[in-house]
Amino acid sequence: MLCNFNSMEENKSLTVHMQMGMLLSMAHRAMTRRFVYNTLESGLDISLDQWMVLGPIWQLKTPSHKDLAEFCLKDKTSITRIVDTLEKKNLVVRVADQIDQRMKRVVLTHEGKQLFNHVVPIMEKTREEVRQGISDKEIETFKKVLIKVNQNLDSNNG
Repeated sequence: MLCNFNSMEENKSLTVHMQMGMLLSMAHRAMTRRFVYNTLESGLDISLDQWMVLGPIWQLKTPSHKDLAEFCLKDKTSITRIVDTLEKKNLVVRVADQIDQRMKRVVLTHEGKQLFNHVVPIMEKTREEVRQGISDKEIETFKKVLIKVNQNLDSNNG
């Protein structure tokens, strides 16, 4: 009987962890869908991945691909692909670094700055929709829990 109890406890623990992961994944997908819907509804053509790179370019002013990869927590290949797309849309340009000509810096174009300024209110609208019915205290608790989860996983990474 003890063996069966341990098995039940392990299954319960596994279920809780799976539910937590699935809930986080579902929330992320729902937020992404809502952002995309809100941008399309506003007549803007930008994906969440593109926005998640465009914002740091605006913030960092003239980042390298390496800077963006570190800031966005993405690999360089993904950053290159996204920057290529942003460049095709005339939202960014790559310029040689003034000191190291081999390094390229990514700079917002006038169109990129305009799009950024148009997307900020859409992001705010999406954020308000996400937070609907959730108190500031609940948001802070949620953030603290997520920080602890990340710290747990980073510290146990070896």
